[in-house]
Amino acid sequence: MAEVNCHTWARGRVVLVGDAAHASSPNMAQGVAMAVEDVQVLAEVLAKGGDTEDLLQQFAQRRLPRTRWVQQQTQRRDRTRSLPTALRNIAFRSGANALYERGYAPLRDLP
Repeated sequence: MAEVNCHTWARGRVVLVGDAAHASSPNMAQGVAMAVEDVQVLAEVLAKGGDTEDLLQQFAQRRLPRTRWVQQQTQRRDRTRSLPTALRNIAFRSGANALYERGYAPLRDLP
């Protein structure tokens, strides 16, 4: 996994979680869920003990892929909303279940 600069989410003993660290459009209603997951992962990482800076780096590396995925999904949904109404409605009617499955399936796995 690529190294993440944890200073984007953490500096010193201050750690940003949820929308403060990785805001996204509210169209998936994932803001609180992502914040709760952040806190869960942060607690797991800190429980290992060790150098705080290293632990915060581990936290960021674990969370970044999932939070980026949610941000990408919300951006796609925002673009879909800007389609012409008739086209958007046809797409939703014909593929709503598949869109829902694809859009939320990865979130069923633990963070």
